[in-house]
Amino acid sequence: MATEGGESVAASAEVEAGFTHEYNRFEAAHKQQLEALDLPKQLWQPLFTKVSTSTLDIGKYVVLCETEDNDGGSSIRSTNTGSKSLVEHQLCLKEGKLEALSDVFLVDHAWTTRFDKAEDELNEVPGLLDRMESLTGIYEPTEEIPAMPDTTSLDATMSINAPVVASQAGVSEEKARDLLRRTRGDIVDAIVLANDESAGMDSAQKEMQNKILEQLSGKDGASDQQALEWTTRKYSCAQYSLDDGDQLDAIDIRVPIPPYVKRGDIECKFSQKHILLSISDNVVIDGDFYADVSSEEATWTLDKDLLVITLIKKRPEHWPVAIVGEHHISPKAHKKHILHVYGELWRYFQGYDYVARGLDRNSLVKYTNWYIQDEVGLAIGHSDSPNVRSLPFIYLDNQGSTTPFNIVWPIESITQGQPLTRDYCPRWLTNPEQRRGYLQTVFKGPTQPVLDAYKALVEEWSKVAGSAEKAYLTATPVSNTLAKNVYVFGASDKTKKDIEETGLCFTGSADSADVVFDNSVEIAGKTTSKHPLNSVFSSDEIIVKAFQAIVGAKQWLCPGFDMKSQICEFIGAALMDSNSWWLLSSDQAERDILSQTMLTNDWVAAVRHVDVGYTTAVKCAPPAIASNHFYVVEKRALLTPSNELYIWGKDIQVYRHEIRMNEKDPDPYQALAAAEKVPKDILAQLVAKQFGKGAFDKLDRDADDIVADVVRLLLNEGNSDNRNFGLFSFAFTLGRHYDAISPFLYRVKPVSVLTGFNDTEKTMPIVPAVVAALSGRADPDCWRQIKS
Repeated sequence: MATEGGESVAASAEVEAGFTHEYNRFEAAHKQQLEALDLPKQLWQPLFTKVSTSTLDIGKYVVLCETEDNDGGSSIRSTNTGSKSLVEHQLCLKEGKLEALSDVFLVDHAWTTRFDKAEDELNEVPGLLDRMESLTGIYEPTEEIPAMPDTTSLDATMSINAPVVASQAGVSEEKARDLLRRTRGDIVDAIVLANDESAGMDSAQKEMQNKILEQLSGKDGASDQQALEWTTRKYSCAQYSLDDGDQLDAIDIRVPIPPYVKRGDIECKFSQKHILLSISDNVVIDGDFYADVSSEEATWTLDKDLLVITLIKKRPEHWPVAIVGEHHISPKAHKKHILHVYGELWRYFQGYDYVARGLDRNSLVKYTNWYIQDEVGLAIGHSDSPNVRSLPFIYLDNQGSTTPFNIVWPIESITQGQPLTRDYCPRWLTNPEQRRGYLQTVFKGPTQPVLDAYKALVEEWSKVAGSAEKAYLTATPVSNTLAKNVYVFGASDKTKKDIEETGLCFTGSADSADVVFDNSVEIAGKTTSKHPLNSVFSSDEIIVKAFQAIVGAKQWLCPGFDMKSQICEFIGAALMDSNSWWLLSSDQAERDILSQTMLTNDWVAAVRHVDVGYTTAVKCAPPAIASNHFYVVEKRALLTPSNELYIWGKDIQVYRHEIRMNEKDPDPYQALAAAEKVPKDILAQLVAKQFGKGAFDKLDRDADDIVADVVRLLLNEGNSDNRNFGLFSFAFTLGRHYDAISPFLYRVKPVSVLTGFNDTEKTMPIVPAVVAALSGRADPDCWRQIKS
């Protein structure tokens, strides 16, 4: 017995050692994430136990309770405790008492997606659209659009068929009705009869009618193809002749599928009368065929993003439907419906960031996953004084696979029957007014407060603009002979060679240089590229604040909002102009990690991006040149220590971003595509064609004036130290102003000589060109001075 006991103790110790080892791996992999979530340390081991065994046990402790609708049917669901819920039920403690920090629970996600992938997934992922419709209460009309007119009643089809016969046979509509009555409603027979009665018809007319008859009888492939295709919510159909003959003996059913679906995820069973199709264990089609098929010849194949099912009919004939009971839809209307559902889902989305390789496979990009919790998680209501915390957690298992959950833990004691509540607002958002603005994106409420907030901000901007004064720019270059030794941080061999070939000396350190090109440091006694305006233009968030405080409301300025402190004002602006588009940017990406710029016209989606660090929203004009391209013109400038302002190059720089389209309009949810440089002449031709000769030159001059205005306004606030210089990029969107095209400033940023100036057509490389300008000898082939 002693031996058995010893073995038991040893086995127990081995199990404990194994648990400790696995837990230590878990903690090492998730420590940074758990600390960021502020999950108490005593809950880390219970969390590990549950995620490693996929234990979703919150159902043992809670029950769904109906909420009281106290607002006359609005979307806000209220309970007698003062909390609000997104759904018709709230999660309540089933029995007993749940102490604060006593346990942690896992909640599954119903759907995880990306900003620019959600529409495709709603259309392709089996069952997803149905589930999201149930959540939002937005359903697609289910009235069937018949594939062919119902000919059981002559009177019912007369209004449909008479215009067709009249048009194709060249007779009056009254005559067409008479022909249809005589042929019992058959369109082809009616046209044939009209042909027989037109004895005086010439050969050309007869040939034309013969073609019409061929088309209507199914002998013309192009016309027949259009008449023999239709779409349902889950698939599309096309019937055809296998040998290009007259008989319709085959039909294809095309099912859109997500890109991650493999052959092994698909199960398709055929019989003579029935089909059962499942994708990833979700039933997509389960029904009877319109007529019998040859089950032995039925096949399915994968074609990129489609599953194509090919069926051979037992009896060649036209099928008005493929599956008995299916409903036909308009693809265009269906796409609009998906966008409608997607837009409503922003009330439910939560997000978390992750870093992945960009499209170029070299850069690192910060992306956002948006998710919707399952029905249990959604039933946790909102409260300004919550009793639980619910945050996303990404579990990384030993095989390297990740699984997203929400983790829920009590932060206050909860008693029997009490609803579980969390704070729907971001944890950093404490201002009561701004919290109410944020909750407008979740619970629809009165809009007057946000409209009033925006009106007050506009009045403030107008006062700033009215009282703003401009400093003067130096018109005469200041001669300075001290610039001889140059240091460029991170200089390439080519840059060093460019410096040496122009008679300057490249130094190995900033300490021995007269001019230092390094935007990150300021060195006492040295002329550096760290101008005081660098700090003003260091981030989109700071730029927005500076422009609001110093520039105010200007016609040429794209208005921007600090989404940490001006949520109400932003919503008011968006409601005042429902046609506005917004560029959303994040300043929270780490060094060497790119952050996507988002483009949307949905103010709810814009505000929800605050959750994941998108701190600024800048209004941009709708595309004025081409609806499928977002054009940007850029001016690059040098501001010297003595306040001389130079524009680099004689030509404006032109870039364009491709815009993903939804029919004729830009898709309302997309990441701004990478910029493509475009020859200036291409944009000049487009502008001249739409706005007249000379419009492009005026746009160029207007952009120069705006650059000068911005610099003069900011210099008047003391943003100069008479020692350092700055290199800046001014980016403009193009918009219509009445019948003209105008530049609108939307971004300013400091640039480096290594990345911001890479033109090769200039007579002098950028570093020597800057040094020459600082010395009062600006090369006119490189620089154009702006004077005030």
